Amino acid sequence: VRARLLPPFSSSDRGLHWLGTDQLGRDLLSNMIAGARLTLFIGLISNFVGMAIGVALGMLAGYYGGAVDRFVMRLSEAQTAMPMFLVAIFFLTVLGPTVLNVVIILPTLIWPAFARLVRAETMRLRGCLFVEAAIASGSTDWGVLWFHILPNMAPRIAILAVIELGHVMLAEAGLSFLGVGVQPPATTWGLLIARGRAYLAVAWWLAIMPGIMLGLTVLALNMLSRRFATLSGTAA
Repeated sequence: VRARLLPPFSSSDRGLHWLGTDQLGRDLLSNMIAGARLTLFIGLISNFVGMAIGVALGMLAGYYGGAVDRFVMRLSEAQTAMPMFLVAIFFLTVLGPTVLNVVIILPTLIWPAFARLVRAETMRLRGCLFVEAAIASGSTDWGVLWFHILPNMAPRIAILAVIELGHVMLAEAGLSFLGVGVQPPATTWGLLIARGRAYLAVAWWLAIMPGIMLGLTVLALNMLSRRFATLSGTAA
């Protein structure tokens, strides 16, 4: 406790604190490293689940069309028209702010983006000669979707997944900042920002440093997605 609220590059009997210490004398850099694990874990799992749901529904809508297409698109449009972040706050308040509930809620924020992209690509690829040849050779609908259509749009899905990972991390940080996300003793960057808000006047680094790290990570993901788009010849 004697080392509490030390500014960046300060020293104590426990060594040099590169980013300072918090209100309990804990090293902020160590907390940020620990928080990065849970932040990335929640982001990756939620992103994968949302991508899987969106890709599956988008492929069904684009390949079969008709009533399936109308149902998936109306569902996507209805969700897009709703303030889903406020809906996420409501459900987390009702269900409880746990890591599991956060991982369940966050995919609902991003699956429409995957569904719309995959639907458009599936409709484009459905009329290609290699798909017609696969159907003529006796491939099932599942075989055409899994072995022929999905691999050809995988680069676009990967680019969108990298972008949406940043969005999911920002959403998790926002939920934790508002007190309905991850709770102590677990640590995420959003929770560190929330804790540091009360000390902005005396210890600005407690909220600013995790915020900078979160912003740089999202910026790096956006730049990485553009690099992927350049390498794959896909428009970002």
